[in-house]
Amino acid sequence: MVSGKTMKIAIGAMLCEGNSLTPVLTRLEDFDYAQGQAMYEKVAVADLLREQGCEIVPTLYAHALPGGAVVREDFLLLAGRLVEGLPREGLDGIWLYLHGAMCVEGIGSAEEYLLRRIREKVGASVPISLTLDFHADNSDAIPKLCNVITGYRTAPHRDREEAQRRGVELLLRCIRGRLLPRPQLTRADVIVCGDAVQTDLEPLKGIMEMAEEMERLPGMLSVQVFNGQPWIDEPYTGPNFVATHEWDERLALDCARRLARRFYEVRHEFRFLVQAAQPREAVRLAMEAKEPLVFLSDSGDNTTAGAPGDNACLLKRLQEEGAKGVLVAGIADAGACDACYAARLGDEMTLRVGGSLSAESESAVITGRLIHRGDILSYQNNNAGPSATLDCGDMTVVITKNRASMCRPDIFASIGLDFRRFHIVAVKLGYLFPELEEEADLAILALTPGASCERLEDMHLKRIRRPMFPLEDDFLEAPAED
Repeated sequence: MVSGKTMKIAIGAMLCEGNSLTPVLTRLEDFDYAQGQAMYEKVAVADLLREQGCEIVPTLYAHALPGGAVVREDFLLLAGRLVEGLPREGLDGIWLYLHGAMCVEGIGSAEEYLLRRIREKVGASVPISLTLDFHADNSDAIPKLCNVITGYRTAPHRDREEAQRRGVELLLRCIRGRLLPRPQLTRADVIVCGDAVQTDLEPLKGIMEMAEEMERLPGMLSVQVFNGQPWIDEPYTGPNFVATHEWDERLALDCARRLARRFYEVRHEFRFLVQAAQPREAVRLAMEAKEPLVFLSDSGDNTTAGAPGDNACLLKRLQEEGAKGVLVAGIADAGACDACYAARLGDEMTLRVGGSLSAESESAVITGRLIHRGDILSYQNNNAGPSATLDCGDMTVVITKNRASMCRPDIFASIGLDFRRFHIVAVKLGYLFPELEEEADLAILALTPGASCERLEDMHLKRIRRPMFPLEDDFLEAPAED
């Protein structure tokens, strides 16, 4: 309550981790979508707002698997619906759940565009709290367009719900205290691929602890570390640090700068946290492993980093090396999947799979018996569309009609697969999601080519800031300060 008045809070969510290196655009049909009160089941804040006696104004929820730039017209449709759902007057605050690295054809930062549209409608006096992914690439304008910025504090992500609730709690604190804080952002001129950055391990663990200590300072609302999404070709790509104090902007900026300075200082300490090798060597390591269950990550074609998911490079290396007891989970190929649906269960089939979405992707020929057809669970916990499974003897291959990510055990279970029956499970991931990490006896990162390749030198980004580590080194004693 504010002065005896029920607080009126608008909520909206739009998430898609962008990738500038993939030719596969993200379209309206790729989004899991809910509008109005139907979005309450998709976000973790409705109960909290009700408990606080707030009147909720729901707009929309839209969440797509990471992918290429969103088609401009489709994004403008979603953004328009969200903005239209906001009353021009009478709001006490707005909570937005965005990704932070969503890119749009001809627009760039989806988050900046959306915030500008919202400010044009509601003005500057309505506090806006922004909850983001840990891999947010925040443009310079974003902290000028909202009042509190926070986000996930774990990678791999385990705190999505906690981060959402924290964003709402900070919004309510601002409303009750009649605060309009100004977040302060600075950057480190370092790009480290996400698979070498995990929050529970050094050197990032120490940086996260620094941020937590700073957040305990009197009046500090949030001190947030964002690693950024390295596959976005923009000047604002890379690690960014955002601190929000109730009123002391100089203190907030100092905290952000100290974090950026520390990130730069430890830039040489970031390492892959599992074995990493070129594709053929990675396959051999997996084949020779004594551990019963080995997960082999096709890191260059990681669909959770926006890659197409259609590259058969790793599948071909597994074939060439004669690997046995292998599950390939999976390959996106609409034509091959359609062919499986035109056949009968039990039929022997020879298919060329892969290379259907990107000219850079390899294809491979597989021969096997069709043992399963059915829809597969999505990354967002809805329906990812048709899939087919072929038993090829020493290898079992999953083919999906659409881009998909088999990043959790329940996704395997949704198509009747027990991955524990195999020695090697090849997945379109970088580091394993926590649920698979718990199952794996050994994880190996295959440094495959593709839109989510692990080396900045191989990305050929043209718009990022320069100098930038690791393309250049020792160019500053500390990162440039804003």
